[in-house]
Amino acid sequence: MEAYIYLIQNGDLFYIGISKNLEKEQEILKPGKLCAFLRSKDCENICKNLHSRYSQVRLPKSDYFRLSKSQLLECQLMMKNEDSNKYFEPIFKGANLVITFLMAWFILSGIIIKVAIDPIMSRLL
Repeated sequence: MEAYIYLIQNGDLFYIGISKNLEKEQEILKPGKLCAFLRSKDCENICKNLHSRYSQVRLPKSDYFRLSKSQLLECQLMMKNEDSNKYFEPIFKGANLVITFLMAWFILSGIIIKVAIDPIMSRLL
């Protein structure tokens, strides 16, 4: 069942939680400001991963965290990336990257020889 994972900032503390009704949670956690949210069917696992990732800055026995600016940006990015097909994967990697690089190298070398070096060599001979 789909629900929301959300990150709400209240002063220097951040609350990471799950809810089916995001507006209601915002009312409950006022005057907190919504920093990020994600709608997903796998909320429990994603939230558990976020809680374990930031366990070092977690306030004891709560869902509040004292995140640094870099951790906040990272958490927001993780929520954004979870929603958009996990993470960006490059087209060229491994053997495809090597083959593409070599083909491009030979093609560019051929063009340079044909356009720049052949006319110079024909004048000299």
